[in-house]
Amino acid sequence: MKTSRVHRLLQLILLMRSGGKLGADALAQQLNVSRRTLFRDLDMLAKAGVPYRFDSRRGTYAISDTFFLPPLNLELPEALALLLVLRRFVTRQTVPVEADVTRAAAKIEAALPSAMVEHCGSVLDAVEIRWPALSEAGSLDKVFTTLQQAIIEKRKVQLQYDSSFEQAEIETMLHPYHLAFVGRAWYVMGFSERHQAIRTFKLDRVLLARSGDEPYRLDKPFDLDAYLGNAWQIIPEGKSYHVELVFAPMVAGNVEEVLWHRTQKTERLADGSLLFEVDVDGLREILWWVLGYGDQVEVKAPSELRSKILEVVRRTAALYEDPRE
Repeated sequence: MKTSRVHRLLQLILLMRSGGKLGADALAQQLNVSRRTLFRDLDMLAKAGVPYRFDSRRGTYAISDTFFLPPLNLELPEALALLLVLRRFVTRQTVPVEADVTRAAAKIEAALPSAMVEHCGSVLDAVEIRWPALSEAGSLDKVFTTLQQAIIEKRKVQLQYDSSFEQAEIETMLHPYHLAFVGRAWYVMGFSERHQAIRTFKLDRVLLARSGDEPYRLDKPFDLDAYLGNAWQIIPEGKSYHVELVFAPMVAGNVEEVLWHRTQKTERLADGSLLFEVDVDGLREILWWVLGYGDQVEVKAPSELRSKILEVVRRTAALYEDPRE
């Protein structure tokens, strides 16, 4: 068998295991082959004992969940890249199932030649990731796993939640759609029966997540980008604002180097300051980001944001005023 066909068959297996629920036309397009060649490849997989299945109702192909490929022969750069992610990017602060990742990394290392492990270890010793202050994800294992399984099985979850917005402990039946790490913490998005709307819940504030037997129906896949829209970070508020900020030369470079939002536009002005423009859904989240730059930024628009900034600044100044003066 030609090497190119072997690679194509491996790619076909990976596509069918990806969960993408691809039909014959989509698979042929991904592999850049004709439908006829695709069906020949599928026939060869069947003869080789690869347990794929065809969903006649959806017209899609998938590999049985019980099928595993034999261990991969990783090249040195591939092994180094994989261990860099597993050993440096994964921490108790970033991943709830960090213990599972650690065990997986150990198994990968055990399967590598000793010389490769030694080389990767020496390289990793010279690499360190220092995350900004994050919520502790290591204590979220049980909640994360419960929600993850409920998403897979499309089952409702009884949620007890310490709501900062409602200033109370609340209960709701949640239809969990999506887990996302945004900014500094993990969140779950789903339909809340209490609120009769899709809501965002921070996992750190979940007091109890109990999966039941009642299923929920989701007519179309949940689109996180569509749900968040132009929210500054995680909470869309239902009203769009065009924000114009001018950053002083001292911080202009640092602001310009980062993609803070997908709609942002920047322009250096003649005096070295930076004009920063962005369209956001809601002002609550961007308000605190702007305040973090203190007197190094001025809000030019909208007037609502200028007013909110002024209100916070006045309250802050009042805290430091000496009544004896």
